[in-house]
Amino acid sequence: MHLLFFGYSARPPVLSETIREVAFNLGLGSSKTHSVTWEDLMVDGRLIVHEVEKAIDSCTFGLFDLTTLSANVLFELGLAIGKRKRVAILIDGQDAHAVKELRAFALLTTTGATSYRNASDLTKTVQRLVAEPSLPLWYDLTGGAEIPPPDGTKLFYMPSFKEDEPSRRLSRVLDAYDKFDVQTVDFEEYGSAPLAWFAEELFTSQFAVFHMTPERAFLSTTANARVSLLAGIARGLGREILIVFEDGADMPLDYRDLALHYRNAADLEKRAIQWIEGLRSPAHKAPTRVRQHLSVELAALRFGNHVAESDQDGLDQYFVETRDFRDVVEAAATIFTGKKGTGKTANMLQAAEALRDDARNLVCVIKPASYELEALLEVLAKVESRHLGDYLIEGLWKYLLYTEIAARAVDEAEKRPAGVPTGSAMDQLRDCLTQSHRGVDASFSIRLERLVKSLESTLSGGVDERDVEASRKIVNAALYGDTLRTLRTLIGKALADRNRIAVLVDNLDKAWHRGADLEMLSRLLLGLLTVVGRVVDEFKKETSRKLSVNVTLTVFLRSDIYAHVRDNAREPDKISTTEIEWRDTELLARVLEDRFLASRPNARSASELWESAFVESVKGMSARNYLLSRVQPRPRDLVFFANAAVLRATNAKHPKVQESDILEAEATYSTFAFEALLVEGVAAEMDLEPILIEFAGEGSIITEPQLNRILKSASLPREKGDVVRVLRRLGFLGIETSDSTFDYGGTEGEMRRADVLARKLAKASRKSKRFQIHPAYRPYLEIEE
Repeated sequence: MHLLFFGYSARPPVLSETIREVAFNLGLGSSKTHSVTWEDLMVDGRLIVHEVEKAIDSCTFGLFDLTTLSANVLFELGLAIGKRKRVAILIDGQDAHAVKELRAFALLTTTGATSYRNASDLTKTVQRLVAEPSLPLWYDLTGGAEIPPPDGTKLFYMPSFKEDEPSRRLSRVLDAYDKFDVQTVDFEEYGSAPLAWFAEELFTSQFAVFHMTPERAFLSTTANARVSLLAGIARGLGREILIVFEDGADMPLDYRDLALHYRNAADLEKRAIQWIEGLRSPAHKAPTRVRQHLSVELAALRFGNHVAESDQDGLDQYFVETRDFRDVVEAAATIFTGKKGTGKTANMLQAAEALRDDARNLVCVIKPASYELEALLEVLAKVESRHLGDYLIEGLWKYLLYTEIAARAVDEAEKRPAGVPTGSAMDQLRDCLTQSHRGVDASFSIRLERLVKSLESTLSGGVDERDVEASRKIVNAALYGDTLRTLRTLIGKALADRNRIAVLVDNLDKAWHRGADLEMLSRLLLGLLTVVGRVVDEFKKETSRKLSVNVTLTVFLRSDIYAHVRDNAREPDKISTTEIEWRDTELLARVLEDRFLASRPNARSASELWESAFVESVKGMSARNYLLSRVQPRPRDLVFFANAAVLRATNAKHPKVQESDILEAEATYSTFAFEALLVEGVAAEMDLEPILIEFAGEGSIITEPQLNRILKSASLPREKGDVVRVLRRLGFLGIETSDSTFDYGGTEGEMRRADVLARKLAKASRKSKRFQIHPAYRPYLEIEE
């Protein structure tokens, strides 16, 4: 007996009428099929939400129409996925807008949708789907891989896409609770992370918080649709969830009982604290291995998470060491830059672990949240004079670095069996933190918040910025500058015997988003880059009262952001930098191959990956070379593409990844790469989307006159030459430097060299310069090869 549940929108009426007719047709005269629609669950004209959950729980097959991307239907689909039900996604194939919206939704691009024309057509299609043996979508998302059991301390948090004050308050509340390991979804991953990634994150979490984006905000419709699906999956998995709404928002009926409403930021903070205080961390459950299917080898094949922050355990097994990594460990440079996805965070995490292996080292990792940096920007905006603003920026970074080193030193000492001896230098350092800096237990966030309040109080009292010396004394007092001398002396006494104090700073790009004050952010980051050398020098100096300490500071920053910051530096050449690159394709291939070997202890060589899991060739190239040739040379891109290909193959029940799986996965990857490119355009203070869309349908190779024509069609925010350089720096365009060879180098030096070669080639051939659109973006823009 097949029990079918139909989820669909009440509007437009013609759509609901079609689905009702299909449900009626399937149950008519059949003893093997029974259909239930959400409308069948109405009581006195009202829908009983719990009855919907019960109906999905008892059904054997769920069919959900996403023609309108209804929040209710998406939540119900999520419930069915989380409850491991067989599901089918339906869409009116003749509705061009619906097809486009489902593609923009992105989360379901790897699962596919069943299109229909009318009730008769859909009835036959559903009969076929029900009769065909298939497994729940959940197993296709997770494959046969073993997923860790739910962690009773892990809280999955999806923030609002609008980074307003309520969003910042909620983030701060969640971050403040040490009993929970809060896994926050990066804004940049909203549209690029695959559903399989979210499924694993939700499965391993015990709690989940979803903050709906206010309807008036940019991209709210798409963001909230994704939240509806993910919240449904979490609910279906049996997780405790909270969905946060701004008062007055149009709330879907299906999860009205799970919602928290707020009037303003203070109200949200109060209600969120009440909710989280009521949570209790349950005991860990025994590990559960997800059911396997198809070829065990292919079903269980995964290449780890494409986001380093979510793959710490995996990185320990298959991290690929490069020269860049050794430079981080050896402190060969102050600033490590790289494009989005090149492995900056992975290098930082693994360098921290490598340095901790030597007990003589002390490692401090600093990762400010975006809302913390934004709070600082608000304070800086109140300072009118440049001299006082720069002094304040350098002073606050110095304070935060000093206190973080001290706090980590005491924390590490307290965890040792012997603890901290009374009267020792470490004990004195602890007393200093307790008396003047909120104690050892105060997190980086708490100390930063205290600093912001101190500065706000000082500035609100009025400061005569024309008097340089007097105004600096006032700001110095607000920054607790007088206590830093004592702190420096005590740090020297407590850590003089340590081999190295390594401070690693990451996450500085999180506040770099559309609408942010990029000029002020540049000054804030430049202040850190400037103070780094001074702090290192101050700790190296030794006097009768201060012992020398070997402190190294390393900052990880996206290369596009660094380029923007560097333009504001007075002496940029004095900043020591290293750019993380993956020009060596053999080294890049190891990102996949080492992950394969780590999961296959009995494998003899990496070649087994390509022989056993992938088709031999794709468009005349080996599968290995095809994947490497189509992605931007970054670990994140290659891992995303490979995972998408494996997921396509498992969904299609193929024994190994076929050519069709790779080509379909390439389209999914291209969307991912395109959205990542738009994010990087923010640092250049440029909305790239209307510019890039003008390349749609063009050939992969374009002449300079053709490029001029394309750009002329777009409303350029800056001079054409500036736009072209941005497109080249971000890797969208390459320039021909020798016959049919295109250079995608993105640094200023590489582009200058390529310009000279391109100019000489054009002169020698008596032809126009030529450019090439990178393969990563061709499927999305439907570029002709």
